[in-house]
Amino acid sequence: MLYFAFLLSAIALFLQMTIFPHFVILAFAPWIAFVTLKCSSKRSLLLAMMGGIFLDLFSNDPIGVHALNYTLVAFILSRYRRFFSYDQPRHLSLFTLLVSFVSTVLQLFLLFLFDRRIPFTGEWILVDLVLMPIADAFYALIWFAYPLKLFSKGRIVWLNIKKKLFPTTP
Repeated sequence: MLYFAFLLSAIALFLQMTIFPHFVILAFAPWIAFVTLKCSSKRSLLLAMMGGIFLDLFSNDPIGVHALNYTLVAFILSRYRRFFSYDQPRHLSLFTLLVSFVSTVLQLFLLFLFDRRIPFTGEWILVDLVLMPIADAFYALIWFAYPLKLFSKGRIVWLNIKKKLFPTTP
């Protein structure tokens, strides 16, 4: 299921880069939320870093900023994962909202440290700190949580069919 989740985020990133360049979402926010909720702390940090490295390959920002950002987000939010469940679509969506908000705040700090040519205006606070996490939560619900739910249900159905077709003998 992790591979499928990564594939969903990668497809969203490529669609955002090619077809919808003005539609601003954090394509890997649901991925970070999913791995933080599903995996152990060490594994979630590693997978979040790998998602950041993948995004760094296609970004104009200084190399390593997204990997550091996503790793820090997974580290900061890993203590709150006991309140959420990765297999509940609403929980994953709300946790993605938190991931998006924390990631945006950290990105602001990291870009200020490594790339000082970014202008900050008043509308940035409204758009990036309020509206974008809400858009990311809806994106996670529609593009990520429901397909993952269907994938897990389809997998269970497939395993039941497989068990009936190929019974194991004791």
